[in-house]
Amino acid sequence: TFLRKHNHTFITTATATAAMSFYASGNVGGTSSSADSGDLPKALRRKLQMLGYPEIGEVKVATESYSKLVLWLEEEKIRFYEPRQRKGLRDFGNNWLTALSRYAQELDIPSDRILTGEDEAKLRVLNGLVNSAVQDVYRDKLEDQSLVLSMPPKPVSGGLDGKPQLQELLPDLNRLLEQYSLPKLPAGAADTETIAALQCLKTRMCHVGKGRVELDLENLPIAAAIDDPEVRKAAGMLRLLHNIEMGQLQVNVNQVLNELQQLTANPKTDAKLGKVGT
Repeated sequence: TFLRKHNHTFITTATATAAMSFYASGNVGGTSSSADSGDLPKALRRKLQMLGYPEIGEVKVATESYSKLVLWLEEEKIRFYEPRQRKGLRDFGNNWLTALSRYAQELDIPSDRILTGEDEAKLRVLNGLVNSAVQDVYRDKLEDQSLVLSMPPKPVSGGLDGKPQLQELLPDLNRLLEQYSLPKLPAGAADTETIAALQCLKTRMCHVGKGRVELDLENLPIAAAIDDPEVRKAAGMLRLLHNIEMGQLQVNVNQVLNELQQLTANPKTDAKLGKVGT
């Protein structure tokens, strides 16, 4: 329990932030219509099915079944509280939302407007709790070395009723892919393929190159009095090449000194510090 309380600060912050953005954008697999009817979004139902909740079809946001689900998540999966501390979550009375708000805050899950009883706020908190439970189950299986990874039978497209939600990005995304000589996405591509294409573009666009250095050869000091501008530029280029050669020569001399002093068991040259001699 001690480890869970302290690890939840790191585990739930990212998932809670993602959940808040997810629900705020309206892309929750039918948040508005689902919240109005009291049903859970499809994404939440999938995660509850994975967690093994026995009464998924009976959960309504505006009924006591929501409270029972939250209590089940705490008692069976999250286990953040000691048993005696769960009294507030077990009492489904008028103060239950206050206990839920305090519980969510301790788990670093956003609980804005939860005290108003709004369905959207309750869904946001429930999504954060379910994500925390999934994290706990994953961590337990990882520690027990009982985690079995398998590929899904088909790509997960996400969204309401399995429909892709990122189709509007395809035209602009395909133009960028073509510009970088990458394969374009087909029409109706799954959201997972769209995200993978965005990651490929990010890798290409964020590649750090050597860059380009602008040199003013006319004002480059060459240690010689030359009036002809063309000859001065040529002398400047020769000076630059000479400096490069001298720098490489110094590196080679340092390496030879280092190797020789290793052979004589008197290593006064530390190549890592760039220091030669005592």
